[in-house]
Amino acid sequence: MSTSPVDVGKPDEVDTGRLDSSSRRQILLIIAAVVAATEIVPFHLTFVGIAARFIGQSFPHENASQLTWLTTLYAILGGVAVPVIGKLSDRIGKKKIVVACLIVSMVGCAIDALTPSWPVMLLGRALQGLAFPAIFVSYGLIRDLMPRRYLNMAIALAGGGTGLGAVLGPLAGGVLTDHFTWRALFWFCVVWSLVTILPLALFVPETKLRVKCKIDWVGAALLAIGTAGVLIYLSEGGSWGWIPSLPWVIGGVVALGLFYAWELYTPEPIMDPKLLRSPRYASVLLAAFMSVGTMTGLGYVSSFLGETPGGAAGEAIKQQVAQGAAQQAAAQASLQMHTTIPPEAMQQYFSVEGHLPGLNLTLLHMTLYTIGMTIVYVIVSPLCGWLSTRIGLRRPYIVSTLAFIVAGVAYALFHSSVWDLAAIALITGLGAGAYLGTLPNMVVEAVPQEQQGVSAGMYGAFNSFGTAAASAAAAAVMAAHPLILHVNIPGHVSTTKLNTGPLAQLPAESAYTTAFYMFAAISAVAFVLSLFMRQFNRPATGGQGALSPEQTAEEPHP
Repeated sequence: MSTSPVDVGKPDEVDTGRLDSSSRRQILLIIAAVVAATEIVPFHLTFVGIAARFIGQSFPHENASQLTWLTTLYAILGGVAVPVIGKLSDRIGKKKIVVACLIVSMVGCAIDALTPSWPVMLLGRALQGLAFPAIFVSYGLIRDLMPRRYLNMAIALAGGGTGLGAVLGPLAGGVLTDHFTWRALFWFCVVWSLVTILPLALFVPETKLRVKCKIDWVGAALLAIGTAGVLIYLSEGGSWGWIPSLPWVIGGVVALGLFYAWELYTPEPIMDPKLLRSPRYASVLLAAFMSVGTMTGLGYVSSFLGETPGGAAGEAIKQQVAQGAAQQAAAQASLQMHTTIPPEAMQQYFSVEGHLPGLNLTLLHMTLYTIGMTIVYVIVSPLCGWLSTRIGLRRPYIVSTLAFIVAGVAYALFHSSVWDLAAIALITGLGAGAYLGTLPNMVVEAVPQEQQGVSAGMYGAFNSFGTAAASAAAAAVMAAHPLILHVNIPGHVSTTKLNTGPLAQLPAESAYTTAFYMFAAISAVAFVLSLFMRQFNRPATGGQGALSPEQTAEEPHP
């Protein structure tokens, strides 16, 4: 049942520089400046996926596992830095931090556009990762500046705005790599950052809110070590081996435990432990982990399905594998029997089990099919922000979890054509829009203003955990469902899993259905969690209803 809009006209107890007298046009221009500047992050992510094989050609001495560090370093540095940078933003100003992060990332892009050295290339990529915290700090900047009547919609707009880069990235990347070298992608990022940072620096005011505190460097170091350990395990465990990589995650979890213990002891913690114990805030972090993981997983697996070979092309690959095995067997038998055995004579004894369901789509076709999804979530996200002041944030988030469940099951059942993927992507867009329009606003509603920066930073870290965990889980499922080579030579019957080499990237259809059901199940758990998030039933207040750390300690569990 809907509720009347909450009164957000109550004056702030602390002057944050809120733009209450600004016109709607000025408000929209400020939001656009913030979103455009932080839009560089989707470009960073999509461009490296597009350019990886071209970058590999320029660094022939680096193998495929080394190339993955272009993605891993970005995720690790971004995930590690976001809580610490969030704390710094509370202390010295959120706009300053956003601008500084984007300038450093721009320098990283310039380095990668120029360098012939692989270690320097990785350094540039690491610097680019510092753009990731800027997204979450920008939520705090918007919270401090926006009139409360626009605040929830503004944050939802900022969250949904990243969809534009997700669409423009593959389009721009495809055009640039077709007509120039891969280095043009990084020059594009330099130009984009330069053009968008200037309006942000010149026309967006700085928040007046400052939290007078010392930086807890011990806590920051423990948090960084713990976050890095967990992210390295999730990102590289598949290639290094999950068991041999266990020391990374064990060390990470121990460091995070020490971080929490230290925060209880130190007089000026990087994040108040009472806030971490708050059911309201803890439920948001857990919801973010599961929902962003589901969103990432569904996107990753459906894109992989669209771009890999299937149909006649898939059958041709299976035939080539069987022929190659027959040729090897014929050559070996010829040596043993001292005669020539034609491969055709051995062909009948080899077959490949497993259906390749890929759709053979180009990158451009994949981008076009996702445009509908992006349009949906760019519209739904601010709509949820607007609705939250009337019906609260919990109901739209429930819609998000249900949409992801339906999308996961639908993908598992119907994935034989591009029209199947395009139609289901609209449902995914509904889930993504409702998620991006509610979870960042839940952080605003759950934490006091003076802890917005570090709280949004921790929320960003859990986004990184969810993304890395989803990618790792999808990769594990793919590896567990390979094509199988059957050998039925008289006197010798065997099966071999084709889970090494290039064919490891071509799992059987069962891998996709299993992965889609898995992410639907994760969203089902998120749905159950949402039923207990009754603290967000009330209309959103733009942060006026946030609890102080003292109140969070007394907050009842749902």
